[in-house]
Amino acid sequence: MHVEAEGRVQIALERDLATPERRAWFLAEAGGEAVGAVEVGLNPAPPVYELGGQPAGLVGETFYARVPDASPALLDAAEAFVREHGAAVTVATCPAQDTRRLALLQERGYCPLTLWMIKAVNTRADFSPAIRPAAETDLSSLVRLNRQAQEEKRRANARFWTPHPDAPARFEGWMRHSLTLADRELLVSPANGGARGFAVAQPAGLPPAHDAAGLGLLDDLAADDWATFADLLNAAQIAFARQGRTTVQAVCPADWPERREALEAAGFRTANLWLILEE
Repeated sequence: MHVEAEGRVQIALERDLATPERRAWFLAEAGGEAVGAVEVGLNPAPPVYELGGQPAGLVGETFYARVPDASPALLDAAEAFVREHGAAVTVATCPAQDTRRLALLQERGYCPLTLWMIKAVNTRADFSPAIRPAAETDLSSLVRLNRQAQEEKRRANARFWTPHPDAPARFEGWMRHSLTLADRELLVSPANGGARGFAVAQPAGLPPAHDAAGLGLLDDLAADDWATFADLLNAAQIAFARQGRTTVQAVCPADWPERREALEAAGFRTANLWLILEE
């Protein structure tokens, strides 16, 4: 928890209430007493993916009920908000250990979409001497590797991960800009004038009640083979250690078993899930 958790949550709540067309909080009451709450928002598709110009609805981290009957009612309200605002898909978050919430979501037709996997940063990870910082000359390789990863994501769930027609150009532009950002490191495993893999070690975000200072994120991570993938995982941990991070979080589509197995072999475990409503 962040030491200023309550104040940060209040700021976020006031911000969200000021944009009712994009975000909403619902409160469950019983006998005049608050017994539960849920937050829900509308988020644009990432620039490299295509949702037909519609947003994605996300039932957020704040989904809490002190009495069991409140949870279905809160989820009813959140899903109604998403439908009324024309979202292309509905996604809900769920801590991996929250078996009650997970069972409720699955009973209502939600299926695992994304695994948020974590491990403690290994400050003694082996560093492959082949790994080096990325340069502009690597951008075409990064685009190629990301295109391959996008295809795996599309195979895992085409409703959520359909590449945008302009995805290559948009991704190249973002990577070019990322090379100028001081809060992240772009790493590549070079091969024959290009790269056989890349990783972006960057800061992670958490809900406002939590302290994200020690958390690093691996989202943009792709390689031609799993040995290179493992080398990049190790190199990224060394980068996170330099940044003062103590925990690394990696993103994995739920239906990409080879990637999940590679992360598990490196010591990652699932801490949180996103689930998509199959309609």
